[in-house]
Amino acid sequence: MLVSLSFTLRQLEHFDAIASEGSLTAAAARCHLSAAALALSLSELERHLGQQLFVRRKGRGVTIAPAGARLLAQARQLLATADALAADASQDSAELMGRFAIGCFSTLSPFFLPGVMDGFRREHPGLDLEFVAEATAPELQDGLLQGRLDAAVMYGVDVSTQLEFDPLHEYRPYVIVSERHPLAGKGPIQLSELAGEPLIQLDLQPSQENTEYIFKSMGLPPAVRHSTTNYELARCLVGRGLGYSVLIQRPASQLTYDGHAVAIIELAGDVPSAVVGLARPHGAPRTAKYMTLREFLLGSSNPHGPGG
Repeated sequence: MLVSLSFTLRQLEHFDAIASEGSLTAAAARCHLSAAALALSLSELERHLGQQLFVRRKGRGVTIAPAGARLLAQARQLLATADALAADASQDSAELMGRFAIGCFSTLSPFFLPGVMDGFRREHPGLDLEFVAEATAPELQDGLLQGRLDAAVMYGVDVSTQLEFDPLHEYRPYVIVSERHPLAGKGPIQLSELAGEPLIQLDLQPSQENTEYIFKSMGLPPAVRHSTTNYELARCLVGRGLGYSVLIQRPASQLTYDGHAVAIIELAGDVPSAVVGLARPHGAPRTAKYMTLREFLLGSSNPHGPGG
């Protein structure tokens, strides 16, 4: 038996936008509506569902109500399914349309996002692309689960069970030392040859986890001298001879911001690799937009490796 729905997908899109933005004004701008029109759409949806979805506070935005929180995940799943259905129905058309929000782990951003913002955008001009380029792994997860992001480029280390993860590229860690270091210019070395020297650690989740896992897998205790969340600062400290660092990213230049040079040393032995992939909420379909982005990223690996 067919059931006649009393609400529309458009109203669910408005519901999703308000939940993501936290205010009617911001959500209205995102939906290209007036705040009054968006408020009317929300009121109609609440009336049809018989539930209060948001608590509205004058001058203080909106807060999602318990009923709204329960229904939000289902609404987003329905919207994703509708998006996939529309993509399948129009698969003969090469043009993708609509909003597509992409997040990227902060140190990966310089290596992946420029190509997406340039090449991918030119290939798909009908997409309204939004980017979050300076995010931590927890921030990316929250953005995906709250519907602010459609996809995120991130490491596979400790990916939440609430996310689906499609691997893109695998990268082997390496060591950087000052160009004046005795091992600079040498062939592959064992990490144990540096274990007693001071380590400059990139303290940014999951970069720290990557480094700790490498040392643990090789049974080595890292002697951390400095920790920093700034990738380039870590390189600058190494360039001045204050320690060495284990990294995955491979910038094109070996000069640091302050003009000192670092030397790359490959690691010998069975060193755990780092996997970069594309994440989406668990159970969310691989939409045409998502799969097109995935294929683009698979075909555009940076020869120097990723960041972070």
